[in-house]
Order: sequence, then C-alpha cells, then structure tokens
Amino acid sequence: MHSLRQDKIFGQTSLLAILIISSISLLILPSIAASFASGSSGPSTLPSKIFVSSPPTGDKGPDDITRLAIDGVDGGKALIWTNFQNGINPDGTPGTSGGLTQSTIAGYDPTTGALIRTIHVTGKVDGLTADPSKGTLIATDNEDSNSAINIIYPAIGAVATYTYSPDPAVSGNGGTDSIAVHNGQIYLAHSNPNDVTQPTEYLVNFDVSTLTANLTPVFFDNSTATDAVSGNTVTLGLADPDTNFIMPNQSPRFAGELATIGQADGQIVFAKNFAHTLSLTVLNVTDNKSGNVPPLDGIAVATSNHGTLYVIDASASKILALDTTGWPTGTVFVGEPKDNGNPIVGTLDLSTGKVTPLGNSFVSPKGLLFVPDNEQNDDNGNNNKN
Repeated sequence: MHSLRQDKIFGQTSLLAILIISSISLLILPSIAASFASGSSGPSTLPSKIFVSSPPTGDKGPDDITRLAIDGVDGGKALIWTNFQNGINPDGTPGTSGGLTQSTIAGYDPTTGALIRTIHVTGKVDGLTADPSKGTLIATDNEDSNSAINIIYPAIGAVATYTYSPDPAVSGNGGTDSIAVHNGQIYLAHSNPNDVTQPTEYLVNFDVSTLTANLTPVFFDNSTATDAVSGNTVTLGLADPDTNFIMPNQSPRFAGELATIGQADGQIVFAKNFAHTLSLTVLNVTDNKSGNVPPLDGIAVATSNHGTLYVIDASASKILALDTTGWPTGTVFVGEPKDNGNPIVGTLDLSTGKVTPLGNSFVSPKGLLFVPDNEQNDDNGNNNKN
C-alpha cells in the first residue's frame, strides 16, 4: 500500500507529465496545421521537360493554359491549350506599327506535345479556360479596355464574340481577364479598374440572340473581408484583380471557394458561398525576398499525389511539364513572372501566405495547370483557369 506522501508525489508527477504533454501538443499542433495547409513538403527541384519548345510560326508570348477534349480531334484526347498574345497591346491595338491584331489559340497533344489545332481570335487574349460540358473554350481579350469575351468552338474553328453589358471600362479603364467555371456558371476577373469601388469579379450570362454578355458584380475591390492569418476584419483596396481559380476539394483550405489574385496587391481573396451568401477571406502573400510584393500570375492545386504541373514560361515562349511526384495531394503551386525580378514557381502555405520557391529556373512563369497522372491521356477536360 502506498503512503500518503507516495500518492502525493505520484500525483504531482502525473500532473507534470500532463502539463509537459499539453505544452508539446500546443507547440506541435500549429506546425502540423501549417504543414497541412501548405501540402506538407516535397522535393525542392522537380524533374522537368519541355512540353512545347516554340510557338506556331509567327506567334509569341503564351500566357494562359487550360485543358479540353474535343470529339473527333486527336482521338478525343484532352488537349493542352494556350493563347499566344503576339505582342498586342492590352487595349487590342498592335504592339508595333503594322503588327498583329489577333491572338492565336493553340491545342497540343498531351502525350507528344505536337501542335494539333490553331484558332485565331481578334485582340489580346489574356484569359482562357475550358467549358467541358459544352465542348467549348472561353477567351477574354483586351484586359485594360475595349474588352470582349469569346466562345470558341474548336471542333469547327468558329469564334462567337460577345459584347459586354455594362461595359467593364469606367472612364476608359477596365476590362476582363481570368475566367473560372463552376457548376455551369462563368466568373470573370475585372482587371485594370478605374478605382477601388469597381467590381472585382463578375458573373456572366450570355444572350445568344444579341451576342451580349451580361455582367453582374459578385463582390467589389473595397469589400469587407476577414484576414486569413489574424482573423481581423479588413477593407480591401484591390488595384489589380487578375487571376481567378476555383479551389478544388483537395485543397487543405478554402476548398470550393473562388480565389482571385490581386497581382499588384500581393493578395489572394477567397470568396465562400459566392453564388449565395457571400463571405470573403484575404491572404497576404510573401515570398523569399524581403519586402517584395509577389506579383502572382498563376495558381494550381495538386489533386493527386502523382501528376504533371504544366507551366507557361511566357518570355521563353515555352510550356514546361514538371513531375510533381513527392508533393502530396493538396499542395498549392503558384507562379511569379519576372515583373519584380523574381521569376519563380513555388508552393504556397495557405496558413501564412508564404511562397517557397522550387529550385527550377524560369524566365517568366505565368499560367499553371495540374493534371493527375491517371487523367493524362483520357478525355477529361479541366475547366479551372490558372
């Protein structure tokens, strides 16, 4: 039988052990949560190959990327599509005297990288995505002004151009850029706003009888949001909405939400219940350079443990294919073009906003697209814009 003193000592020891374990848990759990939100860790440099080494003759400046299969085209494979902007100004005028006024939409075989189809669209195409349910591509052009939206029918090479109502330009500034498709609805990023009172995202509905694209604001550049790190309520002041993207279900945070990147703002705004009762969360982004505002221009989430991350290296006019083996499902990849002298593709921690660069080298990465290995050669399209 224990003495009273032994019982007291035993009780104190047990209490001390509990306190130590609790303290360790408090230290470890945030680390686990942060690791989960960033997709854990993987190799610093990914195996890479050149998927497309050069543009079609006479074209240059690839920008966006998507994936779409067309019945009867290339055996029904899901082609990798991009848009070459050909030096056109963001208002649609030629970049040089006598220069091109049409962008080129190009589709490539997912296995060989061979060019399968080209389609020309008037203006500088800046946003490109796929709508697999309709077998079409959607392209926006002229992101600063004179903007329009185009429905592309790759099977026949036809393009239907729609005029916006209302015009997204205010006092001559404003257009549309990135496109995201969710549950049959199409969302557009409103780029180059005249001031922070302008809409950030639009819902678009097409009137095929008049070729009119009717725009309805989803939220605004000065909307109220919750800070993703501190939990404080803040007022947005977005000056450069650019890329939008539907976060897939595999994302460790913000799954199913509409993400909008403020490229010059160093922020990502996540819209929850954006088709119903809207709530916004803003994540401030940092990278490996102190004081730098990362000009993110591409985002993709690994939806499988094994897959390919396609990267548009715009200034090099190439498409690269990176093997993501070693990075788990839920890893968030982002790209920074050369705007701030720090061209990188890295992983994004959704808990902190920190971008950790991969060891791969790029000239100026823009659009990103993740394709799981088990879908590489099937007829599944991907309608998330990056």
